[in-house]
Amino acid sequence: MTTYPSMDQYNDAVQHPQTAFSDPALKSGKVAANGLGIPVALGGGFALTYSVASSGRRYAVRCFHKATNGLEDRYAKISRTLGAAGSQYFVGFQYQPTGILVNGKRYPIVRMDWAEGDTLGNHLEAHFSDSGRLNRLRADLQSLQRFLWQKSIAHGDLQNGNLIVGRDLRLIDYDGVFVSDLPKGQGTEIGHKHFQHPKRTERDFGPDMDRFSFIVLDISLRALAERPSLFQKFSNGENVVFTASDYADPANSVAFSELRSLPSIAKDVERLAQVCTAEPSRVPMLEDFLAGRNIPAGVIVLGRPASATTAPSPTAYIGAFDVLDARDFTAMARRIGDRIELIGEIVEVRMASTRQGKPYVFLNFGNWRQNIAKITIWSEGIAKLRNAPSSSWKGKWVSVTGLVDAPYTNRRYGYTHLSITITDASQIRFIDAREAARRLGVRGAEPTAARAGGSRNRGLLDGLKPGGGTPPPVPRRGTPSSPPAPKTLNQALLDQLRPPGQASPPVGQSPRPGGASRPPPQRKGIPPWVWWIGGICLLLLWLWIKKR
Repeated sequence: MTTYPSMDQYNDAVQHPQTAFSDPALKSGKVAANGLGIPVALGGGFALTYSVASSGRRYAVRCFHKATNGLEDRYAKISRTLGAAGSQYFVGFQYQPTGILVNGKRYPIVRMDWAEGDTLGNHLEAHFSDSGRLNRLRADLQSLQRFLWQKSIAHGDLQNGNLIVGRDLRLIDYDGVFVSDLPKGQGTEIGHKHFQHPKRTERDFGPDMDRFSFIVLDISLRALAERPSLFQKFSNGENVVFTASDYADPANSVAFSELRSLPSIAKDVERLAQVCTAEPSRVPMLEDFLAGRNIPAGVIVLGRPASATTAPSPTAYIGAFDVLDARDFTAMARRIGDRIELIGEIVEVRMASTRQGKPYVFLNFGNWRQNIAKITIWSEGIAKLRNAPSSSWKGKWVSVTGLVDAPYTNRRYGYTHLSITITDASQIRFIDAREAARRLGVRGAEPTAARAGGSRNRGLLDGLKPGGGTPPPVPRRGTPSSPPAPKTLNQALLDQLRPPGQASPPVGQSPRPGGASRPPPQRKGIPPWVWWIGGICLLLLWLWIKKR
């Protein structure tokens, strides 16, 4: 089985498109990068996705970093079927078996036309209170469902990031698509957990695997159209209203309970609970579900609405991705290039600017002089946030989802940082200490009293990590967890960041005394201009003496 390049190796390669790509259109293209010139990689599943602009067009280039069986054969069959089906809901794409050169070896890529518009997640972030838009979107999704059913096609991963809402509704990411030429029951993935049946496995790969997703989307949009506040209450950036935790235990789900209190959808919420407890093969088509036909038998007693005196207890947390403790540096180092959910308390907020004057923010989960995890927000990400980061974020608990970037090692001070880069507002959510404990699987934890030198919540998760036990100690300055790797092009770019002591004022406010920590003091040498003036004076003195 092929071993694919790492994220850092791909990042280095795509910075030289003329030599990296075999496609003429991509050779002359420019890869989208952040303020430091580092390529922006989006990811999920088997591939990293880069945006490439070329000759007035824009492409999404998917570079595979995880092995999957039958990649070329599967994409060939998907290409034939989608091409024959027309481009109403799909974008043009091309599988290129030798599309990219990395370290002297060629690997496959998929070149896709860029779908203009917002992802469903970003669209809802901006328009969750617009009932007119929501109802139009619901109608578009019903049309999409009928189209796919007629063509015997299933996408396999309908979710916030794969539905593009623009002038038309489009689907992207075809890694898990089913077409009639492919064998049933031989899937390679099971889709986004917050949009999939709780019992779905690879054996459910087939023409019916989108049925559950369409039902969940339909009910969720109807609920938001009637009560927009549900979005702010239940959205975590990776879902609409429901989560995998709700599907696993509808009887104790707060979301199921609250949506059932809406008379217009109460019956459908009860039916969805029945569907969740049945086998995936029993999920009805959307039209049948809305008409009350082919609903699996069973009675689920849902909890009282959240407004009642006794509300159901929160269900056990099931994240869209693996959930990691932000203080567990070793665990995060194993997940470079993967999408994860990171939970932690912000210890430092460092705001500065690049040499080009573009602002950036680091939200550190530990002392910056140590090996730590952090959140990186470049100027493009700052522009998408509703509220600019500030020092007031220090001490707050957050959940952040995204790709684990390639590590940055500072050889001068002997530390390594791992980060998740924020490119959309939906990636980050503030949570309280109790919710952080629930997501990390800490049972019976309650907010603790303040500790010396810490916030009032800091003690909650001290000494705990998912599954119990004590996380490994964070390596300190001078004791990196692994031998330093050769410096990559991206590492060199990161080294060009201004030292924090020379940072521009924070975005939207002035720097505060005692805020972000600074690097150790450095000895100041004699400025170059002093040497120049001294030399000129000595030369003039010598000429004067010679003249006399």
